[in-house]
Order: sequence, then structure tokens, then C-alpha cells
Amino acid sequence: MHPFALSRAVDASTAIATHADDPQLAFIAGGTDLLGLIKDRAASPDRLLDINGLGGMRRIEALPDGGVRIGALARMSDVAADVEVRRRFPVIAEGLLFAASGQLRNMASIGGNIMQRTRCPYFRDGDDLPCNKRRPGAGCAALTGINRTHAIFGWSESCVATHPSDVAVAFASM
Repeated sequence: MHPFALSRAVDASTAIATHADDPQLAFIAGGTDLLGLIKDRAASPDRLLDINGLGGMRRIEALPDGGVRIGALARMSDVAADVEVRRRFPVIAEGLLFAASGQLRNMASIGGNIMQRTRCPYFRDGDDLPCNKRRPGAGCAALTGINRTHAIFGWSESCVATHPSDVAVAFASM
């Protein structure tokens, strides 16, 4: 695995400023996607900034207008189990239940699930297979290779991999 330095964010404004100074820095919360990307050599950040300590970003709050505010660091299992989310937006709760195993939902943040990278094996493979998402202009091995598990709708001429987040589809449907 690629070596990296880990530091902890003390507040959101400092975290944003730190990322602005170093765009190669990667934020980490649950880490369920990022650590896999690093292991598969699809990502190789030199620095990780742990944002788990940012206050208020785990909050799930019912709003008077009928909406719900969900913090990016809220665990997927907490959002899926929240009474107001289930009552007001059952499609979100259901999307989260389909998104991952119970163990992953307990660890993964909703923000990380929405921001996760494609699950395409060509993207995540450390070999030098063509992948436009990993290396723009390289081509897409799935277009002509093994692509049985890829989407039949919603892809582009340069890539057949669509967004992997079930809950993002639920949000988009609203």
C-alpha cells in the first residue's frame, strides 16, 4: 500500500483551507472507499486529513419545512434508522439499506457514500488497463472487454461505469 501521512482536522474552515493549499490531500471519514482505492493503487494520496472530529457534521435534523438536514459525516446506519428520515423520505432509508452490508453502513458516512468512486474493475485494477476515469484519454477497457456487470443505460461514449451509490440515486429521484 502507498505510504501516507495522517493528520486530524480541528475545524471545518481549517480543513477547507488545508485542502486549498494542498489539492492532493484526501479527506477521510469512514474510509470504506478511500482505503480500498489506496490498496488497489487507484488512488495514492501522500496526505490524509481525518475529518471525523468536525463537530455537527454527524447531525440528522428534522426541519420545520418538512425537510431533513443530514450532515456529511452521519453514518449510513444512523440515517437509515432515523425516525424522521424513514417517515419523511423512506426512499433514502431504503436506498441506504441496499447500499452496503450492515458492517459497512455502521462505518461509512453518507457523504463518503455519495462521493465514492466507481466500482468498475478496470478503474480499480492496479494494472495498466485503459480507464478514462483513472487516466483521462486512455480509453475504456469495459467498452470492448468484459462488461456484463456494467450499466446498459446512463453511460457515455468514453466510459460505461455509472455512479455506484444507491442512495445518490434515491436523492436524485426526489
